[in-house]
Amino acid sequence: MSDKNLQGAMPPSGLGSGKSADVVVVGAGVAGLACARQLRRAGLEGLVLEKSVGLGGRMATRRVEHAGQTVPVDHGVQYLTPDSDSFYRWVKELLGLGLLREWTRSLHLLDREGLRPEDSNAEKPRYICPRGMTMLAKQLATSLSIHTQTRVVGLRPLATTWQLQAENGQCYEAAAVVMAIPAPQLLPLLQEGIPPANNLLSLLGSAAYQPCIAVLAGYSESTPLPPWKGIKCLQDPMLAWLALDSSKRPQPLPPLVVFHGGAEWSSLYLDAGPAELEKAGRELLAHAAKRLDPWLASPQWMQVHRWRYAFPVETIGLASLGTHVPASAGRGLPLVCAGDWCAGERVEGAWLSGQDAAKTLLAMLGIPVQAR
Repeated sequence: MSDKNLQGAMPPSGLGSGKSADVVVVGAGVAGLACARQLRRAGLEGLVLEKSVGLGGRMATRRVEHAGQTVPVDHGVQYLTPDSDSFYRWVKELLGLGLLREWTRSLHLLDREGLRPEDSNAEKPRYICPRGMTMLAKQLATSLSIHTQTRVVGLRPLATTWQLQAENGQCYEAAAVVMAIPAPQLLPLLQEGIPPANNLLSLLGSAAYQPCIAVLAGYSESTPLPPWKGIKCLQDPMLAWLALDSSKRPQPLPPLVVFHGGAEWSSLYLDAGPAELEKAGRELLAHAAKRLDPWLASPQWMQVHRWRYAFPVETIGLASLGTHVPASAGRGLPLVCAGDWCAGERVEGAWLSGQDAAKTLLAMLGIPVQAR
């Protein structure tokens, strides 16, 4: 399968050598994919451009060799907990497809007093994908035309269309654009193409993110299974989260643990090289071992991943932002922005933002929105 065209979906007519579409969605995270799926259902010919090799953004899974098996491990989003009716409908769809199952209803908390179960009133179903959370993004992408490894480096309005320039030299044109990427990545692209007085620029400029260093660690078969599946770390200077990722998989496995560093500690390693990043990972495991169990400091193998844009510091309070950008032909070109910095840091926030972005764009184009 070509990484330029995921899910076996051939580019619709006009998306081959011409590189033109009704809509181009930049970003194949949850917000971008949810938006593109809704636009396709409305009959729009669209194309999704993604800078990375895979889909889903922080809904990410690596495949690792552990205990003689190749197994998935979620190093970004850990589970889903639906609150809104709209998001629950998607979760219910995934449950019906067999892609989701309930992982646990109760997490543990680690505070200054030590480890304890969370309060019973905080219990709720936490859903995971046994095949890895990135499979949910691939399900969203079914039938969409997606070009991966395509980083957009330029965006400007022409007479009647938007022009998008990719780092690989490809050029795309579209009547409308949806930008579903982190605000700090989006702002430089828009500063050239839209008027400085546009309120969108000031909103983007105020959006800030917290980083996260994630460590994946596999332990020997002689390691005892811990009594917890997931731990929220409260008021810890280094550690924010631990998950027994091996408990998500259908086959019995020795412990495989995912650690998430706290934002302040993680920010110390934003520009660290590979050696320093590995050292940071060892430091995080040693800290977890001191707080919880000594065996956490001695994995058989370890990988470290840096999430530069892990969590928005605060959201803007609007599910998506739409504007018409002046063009030389006299009519404004539709531009919609979406992402977790709009509607919330969780997967549900990104989903709702993508749904709202599609609704906003369809209204701007005068296309009736079908109720679901």
